[in-house]
Amino acid sequence: SPKLFQKAIQQGLKAALFTTSTAAIMLSSSGALGVAAGVVSNNNNAAFSDLAAANNWNDITAEGIANGTPVDGPQNGMAFTYGGDHTITADEAGRIITAINVAGTTPVGLNITQNTVVGSIVTGGNLLPVTITAGKSLTLNGTNAVAANHGFDAPADNYTGLGNITLEGENAALIIQSVTPAKITLAGNIDGGGIITVSTDAAINGTIGNVNPAAQISVEASTLSLGGAVIKATTT
Repeated sequence: SPKLFQKAIQQGLKAALFTTSTAAIMLSSSGALGVAAGVVSNNNNAAFSDLAAANNWNDITAEGIANGTPVDGPQNGMAFTYGGDHTITADEAGRIITAINVAGTTPVGLNITQNTVVGSIVTGGNLLPVTITAGKSLTLNGTNAVAANHGFDAPADNYTGLGNITLEGENAALIIQSVTPAKITLAGNIDGGGIITVSTDAAINGTIGNVNPAAQISVEASTLSLGGAVIKATTT
């Protein structure tokens, strides 16, 4: 039945997301995410799985620019910077990114094709569009701030650089779960018919489900403020 199908999806997502989110919390509380290493994208269509030989990522200087040394894509606990108007694919399961800097670019987007955790997203002006593949999740967990030795500062729980989010299918998931916990505010629109789970206080100021209603909005022992002109969901 549709209800049993929806329940199975929810249980499957919870099982998959628990491991990723719990790992992020454990890393944060242990201090392992404090001052993270940083990399910068060097080419369009860079991916987390890229090896240094692909030359899609460079090590980053304290000023926030590429130093010309090819490196692997961002690893657990790292921050990364958009080095141009690029599309980047998060294709490593369970990857925990401390912060993303959009910098002064006009990013094409971030494609979430494996369960991914991101601590903060900051920008020099333009917002980062994000697309979450069906059956995968993006968890916003507000990890520790990133120091300026990556070329930028990223306060914890800061997602001012995050733009519109597209949930590709009813089992694509956006999870808001601050480690602190502190209120997380999102300015962009959320569309595509997926699942939004809010585990800690949050404000979503854009529209939700304006084209495709969200399959579910779940608020778990927290306060969710909805400021958008249009809020549509199949179930709430």
